[in-house]
Amino acid sequence: MANTPEEFPVFTKLDERQFAVMNAKLKFYLKDFGVNLGLFDIDANLSVLEEIFDRVEKRRVYFHIFYNKCRMGELNEASLMCFWILKLMPFSHRNIPANELNAKIALYLLNNAVIFNARNNKRNTNIILSKNLYYAFRFRDLSKEAIMALAESMIV
Repeated sequence: MANTPEEFPVFTKLDERQFAVMNAKLKFYLKDFGVNLGLFDIDANLSVLEEIFDRVEKRRVYFHIFYNKCRMGELNEASLMCFWILKLMPFSHRNIPANELNAKIALYLLNNAVIFNARNNKRNTNIILSKNLYYAFRFRDLSKEAIMALAESMIV
């Protein structure tokens, strides 16, 4: 069992295949986002998305090590993507301020992840996509853990 830092391998950057898998998950959760909001030319900074996916994967390793080989799960993964989208703002549009756009994207992602997770587990949701949650995503300093707990609490 690894107990000292020297016994753990160094985390390396995601390869192209891993990036493609994470990007496909993000696209799945954000499907129809542009259509629903009437935005068709949203730009994404790929190097920032790579950083986000890298951080999500590091957190997956953290879960494995500190939660006795517990898997992080799709809902926590989506919650972490929300967190990093809010912090690093990888998306832009010429007519919308970055913080507004990225908060809307994070909210949409969280909504779809909760619905998807609930359906897969044959449970219901009590999602309240309110102005308060949008406000919190824009102006409050929510932690990774808070967003994960929030997502979990939306499934009943």
